[in-house]
Amino acid sequence: MKNLILILCLTCLPFLSLAQTTKVQGKIISSEDRMPLIGATVKVKGTNISSSSDLDGNYVIDADAKATLVFSYISFETKEESVNGRKEINVSLSSDAKILEDVVVMGYSSMRKAELSSAVVTLKGDQVTDITTSDIGNMIQGKVAGVMVSSPSGQPGSTAVIQIRGTGSISAAPDPLFVVDGIPGGSFNPNDVETLTVLKDAGATALYGSAAAGGVIVVTTKSASKDQPTKVNFKSNIGLKNALQGNFSMMNGAEIYDVHAQLFPEAILLNQRPEELRNRNFDWRNAAFQTGNIQNYYLSTSGGTAGLNYFSSIDYYKEDGTLKNTNFDRISARLNLNRKLYDNLDMNIRLNYTENNGREASSYINLEGAYGSMPWDNPFDENGNPVKINGDKRPDNGQPWYTQDKRNFFFNEQYNYAKNKAQDLVADLQLNWNIYKWMSLSTTNRASRSNYKYSRYIDSRTIDPEYATGYLLNNIGLHSSWGSTNLLKLNHSFSDHSLSGMLGLEFGKSVDDFSSAAGIGMPGGMDALGAATPKSVDGHKYTAASWSAFGQIQYNYINKYFLTASFRADTNSRFGKDTRTGYFPSVAGSWLLSNEAFLSNNDVISFLKLRANYGVTGNSNIDLFRTMAVYTLSSITSSYQNNVGAVAERLANPDLSWESAYMSGLGVDISLWKRLHINLDVYNIDNKDLLLEVPKPTSTGFYNRLENAGSVRNRGVEIQISSDNIKTKDFNWNTSFNIGFNKNKVMSLPNNESFLQKYGTTSIAQQVKTGQDIFSWYMPKWLGVDYVNGDPVWEKLIRDDNGNVIGSEGTNDYAQADLQVVGKASPKFTGGFTNTVEYKGIGLYIAGSFVYGNDVYNYTREKYDSDGAYLGYNMMNLQSGWIRWQNPGDVATHPKLVMNGNKNSNKTSSRFLEDGSFLRIRNITLSYNLQKTWIEKLKMQSCKVFVSVDNALTFTKFSGTDPEVNMRKASWSLPGLYSESYPVSRQFIFGIDINF
Repeated sequence: MKNLILILCLTCLPFLSLAQTTKVQGKIISSEDRMPLIGATVKVKGTNISSSSDLDGNYVIDADAKATLVFSYISFETKEESVNGRKEINVSLSSDAKILEDVVVMGYSSMRKAELSSAVVTLKGDQVTDITTSDIGNMIQGKVAGVMVSSPSGQPGSTAVIQIRGTGSISAAPDPLFVVDGIPGGSFNPNDVETLTVLKDAGATALYGSAAAGGVIVVTTKSASKDQPTKVNFKSNIGLKNALQGNFSMMNGAEIYDVHAQLFPEAILLNQRPEELRNRNFDWRNAAFQTGNIQNYYLSTSGGTAGLNYFSSIDYYKEDGTLKNTNFDRISARLNLNRKLYDNLDMNIRLNYTENNGREASSYINLEGAYGSMPWDNPFDENGNPVKINGDKRPDNGQPWYTQDKRNFFFNEQYNYAKNKAQDLVADLQLNWNIYKWMSLSTTNRASRSNYKYSRYIDSRTIDPEYATGYLLNNIGLHSSWGSTNLLKLNHSFSDHSLSGMLGLEFGKSVDDFSSAAGIGMPGGMDALGAATPKSVDGHKYTAASWSAFGQIQYNYINKYFLTASFRADTNSRFGKDTRTGYFPSVAGSWLLSNEAFLSNNDVISFLKLRANYGVTGNSNIDLFRTMAVYTLSSITSSYQNNVGAVAERLANPDLSWESAYMSGLGVDISLWKRLHINLDVYNIDNKDLLLEVPKPTSTGFYNRLENAGSVRNRGVEIQISSDNIKTKDFNWNTSFNIGFNKNKVMSLPNNESFLQKYGTTSIAQQVKTGQDIFSWYMPKWLGVDYVNGDPVWEKLIRDDNGNVIGSEGTNDYAQADLQVVGKASPKFTGGFTNTVEYKGIGLYIAGSFVYGNDVYNYTREKYDSDGAYLGYNMMNLQSGWIRWQNPGDVATHPKLVMNGNKNSNKTSSRFLEDGSFLRIRNITLSYNLQKTWIEKLKMQSCKVFVSVDNALTFTKFSGTDPEVNMRKASWSLPGLYSESYPVSRQFIFGIDINF
């Protein structure tokens, strides 16, 4: 009997052992939004047994009844649970805020930050709107490594130029593509921004194909979450602004008189320049500028009830410029609705309306007069009324008018104007259908319509250098477009693998209708074309269309290894019939080393990821019909037997196609001690088949033709750092810093021939040549001042019989000075920083930006630093360290003063190239969050009051008003050129931000 019992016990041992292992199941969700975590890892601690969650967050695993389960998910804090005989264990994981800043929206898709294989930077809404301005470009300046933002004008309503990772195109430089709420294009109010994400490399941008050569900026507007209680937000900013004049100052009456005393022969000095002029000192600049006002009011409401989520807002922005008679105002409104139609079908409706009104200076002579007019001339009579000047004598008292330009812009501004207004309406309809747990289909359809009108009026009673009998121009434009983006998304997880994919089809059409009419000779005060003699009539109506097909696949293996690949085909009517389609692939991968066993529980390295990417994007930034020959019709210049004739104006190029950017990059993301976060990127971008005006033999009858030719390379390094220096209950201190180095180089040109890009009709030029920076200044080289006689000295190159340069020498003959490359407008590096300190509700925020190593050509010095060439213009004061030659032996920076000029010393040369480096404190804000005990009675959730200063300080050696210059080529603009531009402002703002 005992033997039988023993046998039975031995037989049951395996079953008893098996009975100690139980099947545990449950659901893993996020503690923040209660949504399931797909692909989360569940592991039996101390063993190799693991499982992962499915699309609904459900998991199943076999574990000992006394085992401990370890739950982990990318960028979420790891959690352990003892089984204790339980068969169901539901777990909620909290995100690791020090590693992950929630979900990064990439436009067509979104993913968690730790899964990214691309170089992207995300800014939250409050990080964007710390500066009070109407332009989003100004708001992001200095906040993203590798993104250079230049704001050369303080004109209210003006927009900044945004460049991401350098300039790769010579004549078709594209702006970044804005993707608003998942669809390319659209409009938005900065106060409605939830997040703004800058996509910088091909791994992220190639999916947008033809429009992504200038980078991509993804904007997600605010919305309400499910069953959210009603929230109300009110913000108000009001303040004052003053024009910044930098290091630039003009002479007063006594100072300019002393200069003229050196120029005029003593015998005629008092006759031409009476000594009483020393006491005349009208400040033209002070009279032209004023203290401007700025106001911004914003109100939004959001909430969710019974399957309907809503967000609505209205915003009013008004800015009076510092230059008199300039202003801008904007009103915008948004409505975002989300409605759950069925369990697996929901609908989004988004509407955005914007209306702008602006006024700018009626003529360039306003700023010219503000800076260059002589302080001896008073533009007002004894009653304070502007005087009409039309000759050498004043009409009110017969005294001489000393300024070279015989006009008074103050008189003109009583009647003349340049105004613009625009309206824009964008409507989105989106349907999201969750077909299966692993498959969804969305269709997003957008329609937009906008119109604008620009009017410029020159009254016949005024004196204008262009129009003696008055002038009126009316430009009216209408734009309408529609587009559809359709996405099929799939995802599947199995074992340690997670796979997701997307197929997309996108198509759209746009119509531009433009009319222009101008007239002259109308009576004073009649700003109507019906009262004018026709001068010109112009107009067009263009229709453009495009379609795109694209796909993307993403792979994740054990939350350590990630791979993303995409492919897009774009067709655009701008190109030739057989060359309209472009193909844009990309691939990106990353390795999350911090999830490896050898870095687990590392006290120093809390997050570490390596990234690599390669891809191609396209550029189609040219006018319509550039593939076709163009003829000019005229009954005057090309008439034939008194009939309208046609003259060929442009050669056809049916083979014109896409300009492409081939991008590659490597990156490292690392977090140390869970408080120091560093992103390092290196990149190479080769722009090939440039859309370039190629010179043609004169025998063809044409100077050039737009072709695909040439290539440009940009290489750089970017570093982005953020640090939680101190983080306690009452005290927080956070610092961020970014810097981007970029080197630009022209790699090839048609026939290896260089060419010049000029500033209008002047001799100021940049040479585009193989091996050089794309923005290389090309002009005579200034050597300084001859210490013997005070003459200007330029460099003359000495060449051998074969034309090779074998040496150089100085010359005081401008005609013998050789043209050569003397600098570049591209900076060596740019960047910015922020510093935030908070203590018991009191906050101090400081933000700055900097640019280093660029050469700026100060065009105004040709006129205002002319060594006596222009007796009818005021002169600028010499900067610290500048010395005027007076006597033999003087070591000086400025030549001897000579009436009517010293041997062309003020002509274009590197004399007027200056270091454009600067450091600007963009914003200083002191804020206070009122205590909840104070505001609860008013039903407020929070209330913040603040005072701030925008453009508080600028540190620079540049002699103009502002070293921040335009970096985009235009007819009357060169990258890096400074002229009499509208100065930016220093703003003093008081604000309040209330949440109910």
